[in-house]
Amino acid sequence: MSNFLTARSLKANQNLNTRTVKIGVMEKVSFGLGDTASNFIWGMTTSYLLFFYTDVYGISAAAVGTLFLITRILDAISNPVMGIIVDRTKSKYGKARPYLLYLSVPLGVLSVLTFITPDFSYSGKLIYAYVTYFFLGICYTAINLPYGSMLTMMTQDTNEKQQLGSYRTMGMGLGATIVAFCTLPLVDFLGKGNEQLGFPLTMAIYSILGTVMFFLVFKNCKERYTEYKEVGEKHETGKQVINMFKNKPWVLLAVSCLMQYLGIGAVSSIVIYYAQYVLQIPAMATVLLVVVNGGNFLGGLIASPILKRFGNRNGNLLALGGALISFILLVFLGKQVIPFTILMLITYILMGVSFAAIYAMLGDTVDYQEWKYGKKSESLLYSSYSFASLFGIAVGSALVGYALGWAGYDPNAITDGSRNAISLILFTSGILFTALQILPLLFYKLDSYHGQILNELNNRRRK
Repeated sequence: MSNFLTARSLKANQNLNTRTVKIGVMEKVSFGLGDTASNFIWGMTTSYLLFFYTDVYGISAAAVGTLFLITRILDAISNPVMGIIVDRTKSKYGKARPYLLYLSVPLGVLSVLTFITPDFSYSGKLIYAYVTYFFLGICYTAINLPYGSMLTMMTQDTNEKQQLGSYRTMGMGLGATIVAFCTLPLVDFLGKGNEQLGFPLTMAIYSILGTVMFFLVFKNCKERYTEYKEVGEKHETGKQVINMFKNKPWVLLAVSCLMQYLGIGAVSSIVIYYAQYVLQIPAMATVLLVVVNGGNFLGGLIASPILKRFGNRNGNLLALGGALISFILLVFLGKQVIPFTILMLITYILMGVSFAAIYAMLGDTVDYQEWKYGKKSESLLYSSYSFASLFGIAVGSALVGYALGWAGYDPNAITDGSRNAISLILFTSGILFTALQILPLLFYKLDSYHGQILNELNNRRRK
């Protein structure tokens, strides 16, 4: 493998010093804004789309569950395909950046269309929901996957990866917090009591802001370590996919990410129902969503020193262990609103630290892939995280839809059975999926020899 670089070029100087170049604050902030933009789009679907479909759009919870499940199963194909496409891209803007430039506007348009309620029959509305949600997911994958894979193209320094992960987590928390805090008031204000009008107008505002932020990522973030194929080099796509699944650290992290987003999908979808029908304080829906997403922002803010002190894997396990304990304690607080809210904030601060660790760990698995098999395939590997986020959130939301349907949920006639189901979903989801997220990380050992891998890679590049 000593000559594995001879078949391709790297858009970077090959000496050790340039590979540890420090990234400026403006570039880090711009990178974080990419996840703010993503959450203006996908945060709305995570927190409000299930509620919109059942209580505003007018289709059953079980039908929405099936919609989420089927469309995201199709994403199981689109994510790795998009990863392969990005890995093969070579343009004057790089590999990942052109997708942010050209797809941000279509993504915004599709986002608005998804929250429009057409004057169709029930079957027509269901078909419209399938079409718009499916293409929204495809377009989101096509822009978010290259955005996420840029981290390993921007730096190979472990500390810089951790900081970029922190900025991205803060960006995610900021976008999701704004969506949580502003959406229902904006829907009420813009729609003047008509939610079918208020939701698409609110989504239009978020789409404009998101488009501007994606342009800032394109403008300010640099691809310093982009791997290109030389003319005549075989793509060997099948071999790259096989090697990806032989990358044990990546497999373990992919499973952990999937469990994480299953939990996020379930908890985020059920919170609004919990506030409205269990606590019977509708305004608490906004408060709890702000707490969840603001906690992620604060977690990203404190993540870098924690991860520097304990390492990516151990810092992640420490945060998740604390979050698991917090989720268990929430069960005993029940309807005690203030203690419940405070503990939710602590829980999601810890989850925010975990998010930052995962972004850094994904970058490390790309280094492992290059060290082990001679090709980075960063976008293909990142497709696991993109798929986990879309599929996990959708399936988590689908499970909520099915559970509500099984409990006989009817927004016009709430029963004690529906209230009990809502509480059970909220508490069980947090505990179960956090525990399942921890399990694969117990077998993740890459931190212990990642430094040696970087040294060997740098030595190879100097030859």
